Parts: sequence; C-alpha cells; structure tokens
Amino acid sequence: MYKYFSELEKLKDFKTYLIRESFDKKQDLFTSNITFSDNLLKKIGNLFPKLNKIDELIVALNENLMMKTPEYNLSSYETRLSNEEFFQHKDEWYFETHYDLKEKIDLSSWNLQCVLKKIYYNINYLISFYPNYKEFLLSTQQEIRMILNEIEIKQAITILPKSDGITVNWPNSWYITPNGYLYNTGLGHKTGNLVYSFYKICDFLEHNKKVPNINHYKHISNILKRGYITYDEFQNYSHLIYKLPTIITPEVEYDIKRCKNILNMDEEEYKKMITSSEIEWPHPERSYQKKLITLIIGHLAAETALHSSFARVNESSHKNEIIMQLRHLTMNDIRDVLVRFSGFHKIESTVDNTITTSSLNGITEFSEYLKKGWNLHIIPRIIYDKNKDKLSEINFNSYFVSKHLDNELAKYEGKGKILIKDNWINQKYIRYYFN
Repeated sequence: MYKYFSELEKLKDFKTYLIRESFDKKQDLFTSNITFSDNLLKKIGNLFPKLNKIDELIVALNENLMMKTPEYNLSSYETRLSNEEFFQHKDEWYFETHYDLKEKIDLSSWNLQCVLKKIYYNINYLISFYPNYKEFLLSTQQEIRMILNEIEIKQAITILPKSDGITVNWPNSWYITPNGYLYNTGLGHKTGNLVYSFYKICDFLEHNKKVPNINHYKHISNILKRGYITYDEFQNYSHLIYKLPTIITPEVEYDIKRCKNILNMDEEEYKKMITSSEIEWPHPERSYQKKLITLIIGHLAAETALHSSFARVNESSHKNEIIMQLRHLTMNDIRDVLVRFSGFHKIESTVDNTITTSSLNGITEFSEYLKKGWNLHIIPRIIYDKNKDKLSEINFNSYFVSKHLDNELAKYEGKGKILIKDNWINQKYIRYYFN
C-alpha cells in the first residue's frame, strides 16, 4: 500500500524559494540609437583624427615581414602567441571597422559604439607592435573608454533590479515511484526527467552490455538524516541558474572555513583527501526546505527504480532486440516506459485526482487514494519473460488476470472510479467502469 501524499491535493502550492544570481537581477533596457549632445559630438570630433592614425598603424602591419625580423624571433612565447592571435582575427573583423571609419557616411550611434569597442580592443595589441607610440595609444584608449561610458549612460534605461529572492512553481508532472517516493520530472532538463538515464540504458542494451547497478538509497538516507540538500544535489537535478538560500548556522560557518582550507591545500594533501572514503566534503550552500528535499530524494529514488527495472534483462542473450521491442511498444515515450515497464505510477496532469498504473494490485496499493475519491486507471504492464527471453504485454482477458481483477473489484469499497484499459495499443478502453 502506497503512502498518501497530501502534497498532491494542492499541486499549485508546491513552491520552492531560491536566490537569483547577480546577472539575473539586472533588467536595464538599452536603446540601439541615440542623439549625441554637443559636448559629446565635440569629443568624438577630436577623437576621429586619432582613430585615423590608429587605422593607418593597423593597415601598415604585415605579418610576413614581422616574422622575419630578429626582434620577433627573440620575443617571448606569450608575445608571439598574442601577435598571432591579432593577425588571425585582423582580416575577419578589422576591415569592417576600417570601412566604417573611412567610407560610411550614415554611421549610427550603435555602429560607432561597435567601431570604438573594436579599436579599443586592438590598441592592446598595437602597444607591443609600436612601443614608440605607447603614450599616444594609451591616452587614445582612455578617451575611447570615456566616450563609450557616456554613450552607454545615454543608452541605458535604468530599471530597479529584481529582488534577490525568486519563487519557483514546479510543474504538474508527478509520479509515485515503485519504491514509494514522490517524484517530479522537473523543469525540462533531461537529467531531472530521466531522459539521459534512459538514453544511457538504451545504449548499454543496444551494445548487448549489462545495465549498471545504480542504487541511491544510502544517499537518500543521508539526506533525510542530515535534513538538508546541497547545491550540487540541487544542480544535478534541476540545472537552474539559481542559488540555494542558505541560513548561516555554526555548521555552515564551519563548512565555509573547510572550503577555504581545501583551497590552500598542496597537491599531495588534496589527493589524500579526495581518495579518502571517510571524509565528507563541506556543504557551505544548503537548504532545509522540505519541498526541495522531496524533489531531490524523489529524483534519486526514481533513478534507482529505473535502473532496477532494467536489471531484469541483464542476463538476456538478446538485449538489443529487447530494447528495440520496448521502444516499439511504448512508441519510445519515456512516460510510457516509466509506467508500463518500470512500474511507476503517474499522477495525471489533465484529469483531476487520477492515477495511471500498470500494477494489477493497484486497487489495493492505492486504497487510501480511492477512499478519498481519487480515480485509478489500470493499463497493461510490459514484462520481461525470462524463459522466452523477450517482452510481452499483460493480457487482461486471460483467465487468471481476469479472475484476479474481478476479485479486486468485488472487494472494492472506495469512492473513486476504476478504469481498466484492456487494449492500450489500439486505445480500446473500457472493460470495467466501476463507481
């Protein structure tokens, strides 16, 4: 019998609280074209003769001639690498700037900004090519920076930054795992929704290799014992850009100090630490939110259950044929694989208070839900027949299966409706409709 999860009654309330990264808080808007003030136009006018001089310096550079000079051969490796980088990109993007400076009449503020940024960047290389012009180049670079700052200030429409905190509403995409945990497929990342795990399993079977054993029960136990999840655990599941809101407790302060100590370790000490099975890594960023803990342990339990379901075919002599058959029977839909082969139970998102399962004992296993008015859809299970070494679908019309379902229905006293779909492939649904 599966635990009744009250969280499923108010899925819209399943919210977690996170912290924005600094780059995610800024929301200023920028215009692509502006009108220059008289003062700024005067500064740009004074700058243009200097830009023309820099343009001439760049055009005069010839890579082949420079490489033949004694000075080039005596220069450091870093200098030669920098010079090669300059010449590698010169033809790609410099002559566009040269055209804008020399020939373009209707140079917009946006074009001018792009030109100035490119020349500003080029000056860093020119100083090594023209050491006698170093003072001129540096002063011109400073003028360019000041003008760019003025342009950026005029372009910017400043909007108050977003608050640090953000509320994340998790999607209505829930399962109860075969091992009895609540699992949400997350916000689309293929680690969280087990797609990557399924791909890896398929790859093993397609090459007639055994599916590796993945068991996260010890990890789950550790999380429940300590009462928090770490940043790494959250990122592995969600791959979101947000941070965990961390309360600075003495334990957190201790882990922050441990992180600093690790950074100061020499190579030998660090290798000794990472090879030790007794040392636990510090967790300076952590969250005690119960809903985040539910999400992380649910994902770990789901990944464990998925691998466990495929371990049944590890001794098969036809692993490749089996995975091809499974893909055909489920139309390569991970959701169908989870419910019909791996024994997950899906909380339907388009029908209220409805669970879809392939368990023949679903009426008993979900009795607590049925008593509270939940509906149950039972669909044919895909099983691995070890003797025949192939997959087969449970036939609801066979004598023993039919008798079992009749007995289950005869004992049923719940409020919810039970729908048994006896031909899932052709979508011929109704065999029993019980209220």
